[in-house]
Parts: sequence; C-alpha cells; structure tokens
Amino acid sequence: MFLSLLLKLQKNKFILLLLIGSFIPSLKAQNTVSISDYLRAVKDSNQFKLDAKNVSSLNDYHYNSPLLKSVQFRTESRDLLLKRQEYALRIKPNSLEAISRQKKMYTDRISEYEIETQLSFNEDLEKRYLLLIEYIFTDKSIDLFEEKQLQLRDKLTILSKNVYHTNFDVKDLIDAEDELLETNLKLINLKEKKLNQQALINELLNAENESFKIITDDFITAQQIIETNLSDTNSNENLVISLQKLKLNNLENEMKMEVAESKLVLDYVQAKYGGKRSFLFDENFSIGIGINIPFFGEARQKKGDFYYEKLSEESKIALLTQKNSLNRRFAVSSFKLAITNYQTLAKQNEESSVTSLLKNYQSMEGVSPLLLLNLKMLQHKKKIEIYKFEHELYKAYIKFLIGRDVLFQKPLLNYLSTNFEPLNLSD
Repeated sequence: MFLSLLLKLQKNKFILLLLIGSFIPSLKAQNTVSISDYLRAVKDSNQFKLDAKNVSSLNDYHYNSPLLKSVQFRTESRDLLLKRQEYALRIKPNSLEAISRQKKMYTDRISEYEIETQLSFNEDLEKRYLLLIEYIFTDKSIDLFEEKQLQLRDKLTILSKNVYHTNFDVKDLIDAEDELLETNLKLINLKEKKLNQQALINELLNAENESFKIITDDFITAQQIIETNLSDTNSNENLVISLQKLKLNNLENEMKMEVAESKLVLDYVQAKYGGKRSFLFDENFSIGIGINIPFFGEARQKKGDFYYEKLSEESKIALLTQKNSLNRRFAVSSFKLAITNYQTLAKQNEESSVTSLLKNYQSMEGVSPLLLLNLKMLQHKKKIEIYKFEHELYKAYIKFLIGRDVLFQKPLLNYLSTNFEPLNLSD
C-alpha cells in the first residue's frame, strides 16, 4: 500500500511538472519598447524607405533640356536614280527660355514629390501618436473597470446576505446585477479593443509575430500638458497649401514655356545635298531655314486654358488657406475646452465631501459595510469620469499640435515624453 501511494505521488508530481512546463512559454517576458523608440520606428516602415529612396534617385538625376529639339537626317530619290539621290540634315533649335522653364518645372516636380512624401510621413506619425494614446488609456480603463467589477461583486454578496432584512430593497439587488452585467460586457469590449490595438502596434513595429509592451515611465502627465506653453510656437506653412502653390507655380512655368516656344522665330535650319552634277559646286549644296509665324500658333488657345486653370488653382489655395485657419482655431479651442473640463472635474473631486465622509465612517464602529462600499463605489465612479476627460485632454493635445503643424516640425520631438525627447531618425 505504501508503494502504491508513493507511485501515485510520483505520478502526480510528473503531471505537475508537465503543467508547469506547458506554461513556461506564456510566462516568457515580453519585449519592451519605449515611447520614443515606438515613434522612431516610423523610419523603418516600408513606405518611408521607398519614399526616401525615390527622393534620393530624383535628386541624383540632373534633368537638363537639350539645346536642340531634334536632329533629322532626310533622304529623297529623284527618278529612282541613285546618282540623283538627295540628302538633307535638319536641325530644330530649342528656346533658351523654354530650357530654363523646363528645368524649373522639373525642380518644382521634385519639390512636389518631396512634400507628398512628407505628408505621407506626417500621416503615419500622427497615426502612431493617436494609436499609442488609445492603447495606454484602454489599458488603464481595463484596470478601472476590473476594480469596479470587484466592487459590484462585493455589493451583491452583501445584498444577498440582507435579503431577509426588513429594510432590504430588491431594486438595489437588480440594479447591482444589471450594472455588473454592463461592466462585464464593457470589459470584454475593452480587452478585445486592446488586443486589436496591440496587433496594430506590432505591425507598426514590423513585428507581427512578436508581442511588445510599451514602457510608459516617461509618459507626460495631464498637469504637464496643461502647464506646457505651446500657443506661441512658430509653425511653418501648411504643407497641403505649399503643395498647391507649387502646382500653381508649375502651371505658370508650363505656360511661360509654351509662350517661349511660340515666340521662337527660327523653326529649323537645314543643309541639303542635291546629288551629283556635271560640276561639283553647281547647285549641289543648299541651306534652308524655317520661320514660325506666331499669329497662326496655338498660343492664344493655350493661354485661355491656362487662365482658367490658374483661377481654379488660386481658388483651391484660397479655400485651403481658409480651411487651415479654421482647423487651427478649432484645434486651439478644443484643447482649451479639454483643459477646462478636466480641471473643473478634478477640482470638484478634490472638494467633494465623499472622501472625507468615507474617511470618517471608516474610523467609526458599527457602520454598515454596504454604506462604506457605496461610498467607495461613488468615489471610484468619479475617478472613471475624470479619467474619461483626461483621455480627451491627451487627444486634444495631440490634435492641437497637429493643427498648428508643430508635431512635424524639425527636429522631431517626442511630445508624449516629460522632457520632449528628440527623435533622431537619422540614427
């Protein structure tokens, strides 16, 4: 019997070891990454690498229009006799002003592409900031609602013991059960949301098969955001407006190039050899030129099209300027409102009598456990409300930086760190 008991213990020990071993992979420490490293990883995105490569290639290619539009060799037969074969070399020159305009157009197109790539980069960086804020606040929300879940379970336990008391109100029990169900559903949604956010973060870090934990030790506090003076920060011109102005400038250069070409009087110069004659220099060679008559060109029609397109582009610039101004004012007002809402609620919570009342009741004997729990739950409810306004404050803060184009100014900084740590993308 002793032997069988020993064998059973050994068997159970073996099963226990197997169970512990199966959990070892899940207990493996997660990879950790700082907020700055997470934001800095934007330089590792495929789009960023492709854009940088394309811009470098365009800058390395020095475009120059040729001095000659074309060089043509022509031949013509007379009476199908080889000795009467004619040969001509025709050269078409280019306008010097057209060459200059063409070079400016190419330079502007490179600038357009650089701005477009910068806009793409800004969009990616903005996405990273907002996703990180959502992830951090989702994680904190889970903790808050798990605490609320425990409080509701304690309340149901207390209420179930008071079912037969004379002052028992069944509505309290029903309300508590409904609130617990609502909290459970909220937690399920929050945890699913966190998993999706984590997957997006891993994707942005180019590590879909790994799990990363963001270190938030240096995360800027709500009070630091409020105290940060960014209202007087000088911001560059909005890139979308700059891009539209470049397109207008390119359109003007294109039209000026067309005008320069239409004003080119000399169309071509031609040297011709007319075949063998009895005398070597008797009408064998000839020189010809072509003259453009500007009154019959397409310049007038193109000018009309140009003025229409120019007015259209100028109208777009005016609308974009107005829209950008409105967006900036809205971002500033939203940020100020978020600060006011957060400070007002935080101050009300500080001045609330619930905290002092709970402290006094806890020091007294014979106080109902349900009363103490209700006060704790009320205190926790205010904490959740403050937390919602704090979340809105962080989002309004980032959108304020975006609206004023401060977030993308060089050198790039980590505006979610306490000291605005530099983001050195060139490292």
